Amino acid sequence: MDPIRAILLSLARNAEEARLRWHAERAAVRARGETPTRTDAFVHNVQANLCLITAIGAADLPANFRLYDTTLSRDPLTAAAQLREVTSAYYPSGAIEAEHEAARLAYRAALAAPLTAPEQHYVDLLADLPPARRDKIIEAAEERAQHRPA
Repeated sequence: MDPIRAILLSLARNAEEARLRWHAERAAVRARGETPTRTDAFVHNVQANLCLITAIGAADLPANFRLYDTTLSRDPLTAAAQLREVTSAYYPSGAIEAEHEAARLAYRAALAAPLTAPEQHYVDLLADLPPARRDKIIEAAEERAQHRPA
């Protein structure tokens, strides 16, 4: 494997592992009944993705650049998503907190499930909003969910 492919795969693996750590941490926080906040795991996820996107841009990949059976897009964001899909990340999914383990696993299963049509509609509506309004709506939904009776 040539150095460019090896570096891109390594960065994509790191980005996917950071994403998995972030989601595992969110699952544990949700299992405790708390509202997730942006922690170091989120920051590491963002930094890993930015490193991957920057490396793709700096590599100046040719139009027909292939990795395994995937031809990478010329757009760095799309190429980063493609690379994260073809990598195999490792995250030890052992128990984080024994008394909340069932809730954590249920949260992770719900997170992994594909979006339903109504949920996808909400995604499309939120994506069309300016970032400040989208953040305000998400914050209000988190606040309301926190005070909802169980």
